Amino acid sequence: MSFIDKISSGVTEAGNSISQKAKDISEQTKLSGEIAKNKARRDEYIMQLGEAYYQAHKNGTEGNFDELMEQIDLVDGILDNLKEGLYQIKGIVICDQCGTEVPRGSAFCPSCGAQVRQPASVRCAKCGTELAAGSRFCIKCGARIE
Repeated sequence: MSFIDKISSGVTEAGNSISQKAKDISEQTKLSGEIAKNKARRDEYIMQLGEAYYQAHKNGTEGNFDELMEQIDLVDGILDNLKEGLYQIKGIVICDQCGTEVPRGSAFCPSCGAQVRQPASVRCAKCGTELAAGSRFCIKCGARIE
């Protein structure tokens, strides 16, 4: 391999690495925005539930809170999926003991020393992205996971 070929190959690899990092940052920003939006939705449902409970208690009636509670559970599931996608892109897991972000693959938390649970995962057949077990679609390319 000639000197020029080596330089060209190095530049190409660096460009690909920078491009992937830019995509990851863009995806992190998108996921963070979705997380914030869904946290606001959850807070709104919680306020509606509190108001409905207050009114029912004030009027001496039994309220039906099932629909609001189902909406909160739905948003909680969406939030869990979005957070897991964000953690995958960032290459981290969250310590169960102290909440510290720990690099994926670490056996112990650098903050509290607790053993870190590594989530089960699957790989996207189309792009190779590591995904949480149970994922139905790839967070990178959108392919359906079989």
